[in-house]
This record gives sequence, structure tokens and C-alpha cells, in this order.
Amino acid sequence: MTWGPHYTQLDSYQENKQDELDYLIKQRQQCYYYRRNSKDEDEKEMWSTKAKEFTPQIKSLRFEIKSCKRIRERSIQKDIEKLAMKKIKQRESRDER
Repeated sequence: MTWGPHYTQLDSYQENKQDELDYLIKQRQQCYYYRRNSKDEDEKEMWSTKAKEFTPQIKSLRFEIKSCKRIRERSIQKDIEKLAMKKIKQRESRDER
């Protein structure tokens, strides 16, 4: 099976989204780290608030990445079905001869 340009574009898009996700997760983890090491309760609260600001973006990126995986799976399944139908038609045409 050949991978067409649509797979390459999808893979590239997914990799970019994964890089964004990894970066945001690291940023949020850093906030949690600073919160853990803070002595002042106000500072702890500030770091908690900053960490929570990353959550909606992280959730959205995870959804996009999962969507890319589902698109790829459906596309591959369709390609397999097309290939199977092609082979069936080839066999039928050989049997008719």
C-alpha cells in the first residue's frame, strides 16, 4: 500500500500538535513543581492557577491528536477495502476467461 500525500500531511499536522502538547504539558508540570516548592500559600495558589490555565489547551490538543489517529485508521481501512475489491474483480475477470 502506498502512502499518499494526504497521509504525509496528516502525519505532519499530528506531529506539530504533539509537539505543542508536549510543550504545554512541560509548562504545566513546571508550574506544579514551583507550587510544590513554594512556602507561601498565596504563591502556591498563583502557581495552581497558572497550571490550570494550560488544561483547556491540553485537552483540545489531545482531542485533535486522537482525531488524527481516527482519520488515519478510517483511511487505511478504506484503502484496504479498495485493494480487496480490486483483487476480487481481477479474480472474477480471470475466471470469466
